[in-house]
Amino acid sequence: MTHTDPVLAVAGMDLHPRTIRNVRMQYRLAEHTLIPWLLKLGALPAHPAVCEIGCAEGGVLAAFVDRGAVNALGTDIQAPLLDLVSRPVWTSLGYDITFTHHDVIYDDVPESWRSAFDVVLLRDVIEHLDDAGIALKNIARLLKPGGVVVVTFPPYTSPFGGHQQLLGTAVGSLPFVHLLPWPLFRRIINAGDPVNHEELERLHTIRCSADKVADASRRAGLTILDERYFALRPVFRWKYQRNIPSFEVTSWRWFPPVKPLAMEVAFVLQLPA
Repeated sequence: MTHTDPVLAVAGMDLHPRTIRNVRMQYRLAEHTLIPWLLKLGALPAHPAVCEIGCAEGGVLAAFVDRGAVNALGTDIQAPLLDLVSRPVWTSLGYDITFTHHDVIYDDVPESWRSAFDVVLLRDVIEHLDDAGIALKNIARLLKPGGVVVVTFPPYTSPFGGHQQLLGTAVGSLPFVHLLPWPLFRRIINAGDPVNHEELERLHTIRCSADKVADASRRAGLTILDERYFALRPVFRWKYQRNIPSFEVTSWRWFPPVKPLAMEVAFVLQLPA
């Protein structure tokens, strides 16, 4: 089922500007980057079952529904966001998307989800997870044989991999400031928005990287179907509403600085058929 452009519909709703922005960048990213990538790989059936872990407002899932998804599930640890924003917005627009609170590491995988999905999406989530290996093992249980999981994230060593911009300070707006010696960066954290202190400390401990995710995927029984590296993230165009081209550096990934400094790493991981 194809709907009238939902990005424009959501923009006309009485919603917080951040919600409108997030829906726009989620939907357009899926429409222009994620879906074409999966189609090119032959990894997206005509009528797939799709799950997104950490779905937030649900814009990515809506794009997959418009592409033909017949079973769409969005999970997130932020139950109020799902209850107050995601579910009411997409229900009002006629989308059949199930939203539910779930923690991919600590909650049991419901029986009805097991081996049920052609595609699982994990966009800008894995860098926040305490154990990527456990998360990917649980996600592998959701996949049908031959199904894929799309993982995108900024490595910790990328310019804003510490999410220091969330501090809301001038120093936090600087690239690579999170790579300063920990005692100094901890002082920078403590001077910023206290809401984000704990999360930035967790990111520093996790220090997610392309190699760590690749290793975790292998331990989960998944193979790397494709991998991409970006010096400028594809989502920037819709996040900032400017004609910012994505700058892909995948062909240079053999050069040692590319993987750790790329602003985005993207994997398509596949469960053997």
